Amino acid sequence: MLDGPVGGVLAIVIATGVVALVLGMVFYSGEMIAMTVRVGRLLGFLPPPPPTPVGMPLERIAADLRRLHIEARRHQPGMSMAKYRGAMAAYDDALLDACRALDLSTDLSTLPEGVERESERLRVEYELERAGIRFRED
Repeated sequence: MLDGPVGGVLAIVIATGVVALVLGMVFYSGEMIAMTVRVGRLLGFLPPPPPTPVGMPLERIAADLRRLHIEARRHQPGMSMAKYRGAMAAYDDALLDACRALDLSTDLSTLPEGVERESERLRVEYELERAGIRFRED
């Protein structure tokens, strides 16, 4: 084809390009794959990425509910009122986290302490158990 200095330079350029491509594939394969996926999604060849979960995992929320349910429902003699109220507040927060995770509606955060709030707690516990979260010791 091309003889002489032009052919030699062309051969060196092609060889350098091949080496650069191979090295790029070896050292930057993750970035190249990510870029290819982004282009594929942009052009509609690949589906969009799955939604990223927001908040704590449901398993952790359920574990918190199991732990806090015992503490909040057991007002032992000698337990200070501050500690009991703190346990109930933590339990209510865990109930609210579970409701957000499962998209259940609740008025627990707006109700004052008393019969109405306790009634709402029981309703939320029932709804969470219906949704499959077991947090009571049987």
